[in-house]
Amino acid sequence: MESSLASALVVLASSAVTALAVVLLAAVLMRTPLRAPHAGLGGNRLDAVFLFSDSVLVDANDRGEALLSSLAGATGEATGEGGAWARLSRYLAAGFPDLSEQMATLSHRRRLELSASDGSGLALRAEWIDGTARLTLADTAAEEGAILLDRLSHRALEEELAILRRVSDLSPILTWRENAQGQVIWANGAYLHQLVEAGFGGAVSWPLPTLFAAGEAGQTQRAALTLPGGRQLWFDLQREADEKGQIVFALPADAAHQAERTKRSFIQTLTKTFATLPIGLAVFDRHRRLQLFNPALTDLTGLEPEFLLSRPGMEGFLNRMRGKRVLPEPRDYANWARRLTEAESGSEGSDFEETWSLPSGQTFRVSIRPHPDGALAFMIEDISSEVYLSRNFRAELETGQAALNLLDAAIGVFAANGQMILTNAAFSKLWGFAGEDTLAVVTLREALDSWKSECVETEIWSDLRDLSQPRLGRASLQAEIQLRDGRAYKLHARRASNSMLLCAFEPFTAPACASETQSRKTNPAKPAKCDTQEAACAAPHPTGA
Repeated sequence: MESSLASALVVLASSAVTALAVVLLAAVLMRTPLRAPHAGLGGNRLDAVFLFSDSVLVDANDRGEALLSSLAGATGEATGEGGAWARLSRYLAAGFPDLSEQMATLSHRRRLELSASDGSGLALRAEWIDGTARLTLADTAAEEGAILLDRLSHRALEEELAILRRVSDLSPILTWRENAQGQVIWANGAYLHQLVEAGFGGAVSWPLPTLFAAGEAGQTQRAALTLPGGRQLWFDLQREADEKGQIVFALPADAAHQAERTKRSFIQTLTKTFATLPIGLAVFDRHRRLQLFNPALTDLTGLEPEFLLSRPGMEGFLNRMRGKRVLPEPRDYANWARRLTEAESGSEGSDFEETWSLPSGQTFRVSIRPHPDGALAFMIEDISSEVYLSRNFRAELETGQAALNLLDAAIGVFAANGQMILTNAAFSKLWGFAGEDTLAVVTLREALDSWKSECVETEIWSDLRDLSQPRLGRASLQAEIQLRDGRAYKLHARRASNSMLLCAFEPFTAPACASETQSRKTNPAKPAKCDTQEAACAAPHPTGA
């Protein structure tokens, strides 16, 4: 009985020991993984560790794989092992701008200790082990090495990050980020695509090649990108300051650049054309700043080219002209200034044109023409010679008219179209055409009708009408006419080479014929020895070619 109880106790103890062993073994097995992942990488469990052979990822710990996964697709790099180095170098470019140069020396130096230069607190340790590069990335600024997030917050951040990446890659505007040294440490899809277009294809290394020269933040500049083959693309670069450098936006500006080139070409063509004009020209923009002038303006006004090239305003321009004594001093200066202001404002019906007589003896015709877009054209023309010739011509006409008025013969001149263009005082007295205003409305036909009604009937007026027609070949005509009041005149008519017709009526008397006629009235029996002369007096006859 005692032996049976002992046997039972032994069996029970053995079972307890076996159970305890199983429990201990299970505990050990649960605490220790079957295969330690990424064995041999070592390092702190909060550090990201990577093992690279050239640029190919051989292995990474959990923290490293999580980091590469979060970087995937940020700028369109490949997500395989070959793209891991591109993603990691892009991420490290901000804090380690010389990473590529440092890694190139790792095989000789065997070990590198680098600290981020952007203040992020990252530290990178690189080791050369049997032909492979072991990189350990640590965040020295993090408390306890981790930040706790709830699942909802983490998912919201991931969704927002995915949207921002998508928008950035689909944006047609080139966008990139530069560090303090001017290196491109981040770029969107449009920039990467433009790199390929510009001939920077192949493997992308960070920092990226720069397409445009560096500039100051807060400024907008126009820059060109020359592609293989010589084709140029133009962009307006807008730079904004960033805590670690600059963020740059490149807006396409091909259309604006072409429009500006066309405008400049057009202005150059106008400038070359205006340079040959004798009229002084000054063109002001809508803000009344001088934009364009020609050499004739400096010749006429004496304004210095340096002053004009400084693009003075309208008021400064006129004040300088006044100082050069090429601006008149009108009596009613207020009214003159008001007219000038109206022309400058471009109001309807405000065209300004007047003649300036200067103390130097010059005479200027000044015109101001406003344009619909707000521009203003100021034109100065020297008409001194024109005024001089006009005055001399007027003086000569007055002298010739005075000389004609001294003649006893009545003279009238008709143009080729039959209008009377010149008479003297004797003509106006004889035929009743008085005043210069009458000349423009009197024609040869009207004059012939008037002469025919006031003279004794004769056929000479038909001959005179024929003389005014060059096709008939006759060039001159002479005849004697008698008015109904008994006065007698000799008519001399001649057609000039320019088809003008000159008619001169010269008064005359025939004493023999007149005395013979009076004698026959008192003594009818007296022989008629002047019958021929009487006939001539009674009926004037034409002579001439």
